[in-house]
Order: sequence, then C-alpha cells, then structure tokens
Amino acid sequence: MGKKPTYDGLKQQVQTIQKELQSCRYAGEELRRSKYYLDCVTAGMHESLVVIDRNFLIKDVNDQFLKTYGTTREQTIGRPCHKITHGLNERCSSDGHPCPARQVFQTGKAASMEHVHQDRGGRELTVEMYAFPLFGEDGQVELVVEVQHDIGDRKRAEEERILTEKLNAILEMAGAVCHELNQPLQVVSAYAERLQQAVSEDNPLYGKIVKIIDNVNRMADITRKLQNITTYETIDYVQGEKIIDIHKASQMK
Repeated sequence: MGKKPTYDGLKQQVQTIQKELQSCRYAGEELRRSKYYLDCVTAGMHESLVVIDRNFLIKDVNDQFLKTYGTTREQTIGRPCHKITHGLNERCSSDGHPCPARQVFQTGKAASMEHVHQDRGGRELTVEMYAFPLFGEDGQVELVVEVQHDIGDRKRAEEERILTEKLNAILEMAGAVCHELNQPLQVVSAYAERLQQAVSEDNPLYGKIVKIIDNVNRMADITRKLQNITTYETIDYVQGEKIIDIHKASQMK
C-alpha cells in the first residue's frame, strides 16, 4: 500500500495550489488591464485599424474604422476586407489595387502603400496604409494589422499647390508674351489702318487689308485675355496632350 499523506504534506500541497491560483488571478487581472489599455489606445486613434486573417476576413477593427466606412461592427467582423474597403467581391489584385495584407502574408515583413477605398455611400477615400504581421506560435504569419490614414485632404492640398504653381508659371509666360507682342501689333495695326484709308473699296487689295486688320484685332484680343488669366483650364490638343484654354482661363469672355 502507498504511504498515506501526512497532515503537513497535505497542508503544503494546498498552499502550493493556493499560490498557483493567486498567480493565475494576477495574470488574469494583468491581461484584463492590458486589454483595457489596448482598447483605449485603439479607440482613441484617428487612424482606422483593421485586423485581417489568412482568409482575408476581418477579425477586429477600431471605432475609427467603423466611422470612416460608415458601417457597424456586426456588419464588418467576419466579412472580406475587400468587400468593406473597396466594395469588391474579389480580392484586391496587383492591377491597380496591390494588396498590402497579401504582401505581408507572403513575406512576413511590413508593407506600406496608398489605396483609393470606398465607404458604404460610395465616397472615395484616399488612404495611406501601413500593414505589419502578427506571428503565431509556429512562427508563421497568423494575422495582419493594417493602420489606415486618410490623406485625402493632404492630396487635395498638394493638387491645389501644383495647380497654383502651374498658374503662376502661365501668368509669367503670358505677361512676357504680351509684352513682346503688344508693340509690333500696334505698329502692324497702324500701318494697316493707313493702307485701308489710302485704298478705295473697289481695289482688289482692300479686302486683304480688312482681313489683316481683323486678324490683328483678334491677336490683340488674345493678348488681352492672356493678361487676364485667373484659373488653370485646359483643353485636349493632339495625341493625348493638353493645352491652356485661354478663353476659359481668362476673366474676359
């Protein structure tokens, strides 16, 4: 028969179990505090955060993600990420929509890129994404976390800055062209008017002189419009190129 445990032995075992239970309680409390802290951090983020599994299904999101895409947690969790962010039934491909999550799953390394997403109302969102891996116990990428920053305002500001620079360059060029053309135009106009006065209307040259005067006046009108350009407007030219639409770009109509 086995030796019966003594009172002291049982007491020691009970104390050991109590210590282990206490350690488990501390660990549980620490885990709850960590989760609460993490939830507070992600909830206060201005960036959208989404966690994606290997099937490209959404496992979790923060409040900003739901706000950005106009959806609810019930409508989002478990759904394909491409359905929520792009409104697509198929996964993002390398043609126009390279997938950062796919890249992270394949390489195990972080990736960043820009995408044009859509919210539930069809509004386009230009976002800058940073995706990084979460590894499982086997060392393989188990989940991908994407942090999305809306850069639409920054993009629009950059486009406005470029348009302003283009407009300033046009104004400088237009001013130089008008300065160089005005004096010779005045000379040609003056001589043409003198010729018109000196030639009778039945003279074969009279009609040609009138055309010269009409075209000089047309050129003068163009230079006046060049001097009054206020916006950047273009029209199609040839082979896909564009040129400035002087008439639309000028205040003068």
